Amino acid sequence: MAGDYLDQVFGPGGHLAHALPGYVTRPGQITLARAVDNAIRAGQHLMAEGPTGTGKSIGYAVPLSHHVAMDGRRAIIATANIALQEQLVRKDLPLLAAALPWDVSYALLKGRNNYLCLDRLAEVEAQPSLGLGDTADEKMMDRAIRGWARGTEAGDVSELPFEPPARVWLRFAVHAEDCPGPQCRQASRCYALRARAAAGRASIVVTNYHLLFAHLEVREETEEDLVLPPFDLAVLDEAHKAADIARDFFGFRLTAGATRAPSRLLGAAGHEGLAARLETEAGRYFDELLAHRRSPEYRSRLRAPEPVLWTPLFDTLGDVAAACESAAAAAQDAEEHAALARASRRASGYAAALEEAMTLADEDAAYYIDLDARGRAALCGRPLDVAARLARTLFARTASVTVTSATLTTAGTFEYVSRELGLEAPRQLIAESPFDFVQQALLVVPERLPDPTDPAYPQAVADAVAEIIDRARGRTLGLFTSYRNLNLAYERVAASGHRVLRQGDLPRTALLDEFRRDVHSVLLGTESFWGGVDVPGESLSCVIIDRLPFPTPDDPLLDAIGERDPSCFHSQSLPRAVIAFKQGFGRLIRTGADRGVVVVLDRRLLTRPYGRVFLASLPDVPVSRDLASIDERLG
Repeated sequence: MAGDYLDQVFGPGGHLAHALPGYVTRPGQITLARAVDNAIRAGQHLMAEGPTGTGKSIGYAVPLSHHVAMDGRRAIIATANIALQEQLVRKDLPLLAAALPWDVSYALLKGRNNYLCLDRLAEVEAQPSLGLGDTADEKMMDRAIRGWARGTEAGDVSELPFEPPARVWLRFAVHAEDCPGPQCRQASRCYALRARAAAGRASIVVTNYHLLFAHLEVREETEEDLVLPPFDLAVLDEAHKAADIARDFFGFRLTAGATRAPSRLLGAAGHEGLAARLETEAGRYFDELLAHRRSPEYRSRLRAPEPVLWTPLFDTLGDVAAACESAAAAAQDAEEHAALARASRRASGYAAALEEAMTLADEDAAYYIDLDARGRAALCGRPLDVAARLARTLFARTASVTVTSATLTTAGTFEYVSRELGLEAPRQLIAESPFDFVQQALLVVPERLPDPTDPAYPQAVADAVAEIIDRARGRTLGLFTSYRNLNLAYERVAASGHRVLRQGDLPRTALLDEFRRDVHSVLLGTESFWGGVDVPGESLSCVIIDRLPFPTPDDPLLDAIGERDPSCFHSQSLPRAVIAFKQGFGRLIRTGADRGVVVVLDRRLLTRPYGRVFLASLPDVPVSRDLASIDERLG
């Protein structure tokens, strides 16, 4: 009978029970595995929500590995973050390779900039201080990377015991567009090429969404599999993020620094005047763009064509592209030729993006001015909808795709995510949670807080956070929708004697390590901490959510969608907020032994009609209006 092998894997006395001491069957995991198996057999796509604790990755990896082993096919697993990729290739897939009676062949393939570039390393070793920052931390990390580089076998940045900032790591790595490829003198030893070769030999390739979307784009243009190996089956994990990552990938972000990048090559090729002109025009354009963003005329996004003078930079980029192409043709050195050819293509691409945004060429895109951490302007464009593109390039060309996450549904329906991804009439499954939320968790929504629109709300939140942390005796993760609310709460709580770890004070991994280690500490974070935080046990006994995480009113994408869709709040803003809320709520209960409280400091959860959608999207959990109930629940 089809799927009988799953009983032999998951059942009592099965392969997993033999491989894992203390193994306990999880009904939700088995249901998920059967759904994936059935979808692959039927050649259909599946949307499957696997709540925290389901054992989702093992649940889909068992049938996936079985089908590629039995049928001689290849599969990819795409994720939104490196942590899950590392879990898959360092824990889950090795476990299955050891436990299962069929061959489980897998490889991890990341973007090129995740791998040590031996050519860059040689440049750094030749001139160690060139481009090195002045801080002691950067110098320490630089020395550590050079020491690691002498012994690494994979050249993967994730091997480092710390997370180097991009400005440090990019001394040792290159982006794909900057890589000379086969012309590089280190090509025979290249870590990135070695990883791609390993992926070509594997039956399951673990990768990220950016690489997947690059593959889809190149395959559509060339009909060749040049980025990833060809695949028949796919799993999209953390799929609630996939559509927005696709929008970023298929859009563009143009900065002054990137625009000026060809200047050095131009100067070396004898075009000093053109290099100076590029520097001048790029500086002038982005200064004017910043001034426009600060003006009353700018609201969320570009609404009228030609808001600033752009043609001098456009013309200059055209001249740069031509000059680099000409210099590339005359270059004797293969690497120099490749670098100039890349610069030419890049300048042409920048010119096209500039013209597209300044003329508002695509009515199905949002064009806007973003700011970086230093307050500098960036010109951005993102498609409003990627559904048709993904339907055409991924779902129509893949035998079976499993779309999964712990948070895919809103009020029990997959409608929002399936519409965003362009996935029509898929099979559907909401797997059973292994946790008893009635016994393990409590949701508290305090009565007497002001409405979030009230000017007194931020200070009231800070006071409430301090009281909650006192009641919880630390042991709290605070999730905030704004840095303003976070910093007010930090100042209030830090003065009360608790040890408070704040986003930005240390690297994210160091903050989480300290939060786990110091049981009575407090961790406060914004958007990036709403997901991907896994702290089982007493250290995380309480989660505070400052307000319902609706997108900001000036979000350029939603502003553009709202202009054409009067129901944008219900079709976009509400489901986005619900999924983010579920992510935050999901930080609390990570194992069957966990107990705790989620406190939501936004009374709209119980007073507004849309609050019912949030509540209907949560597991069955008791609700209290009294902060004193924290004492009773946490003891």
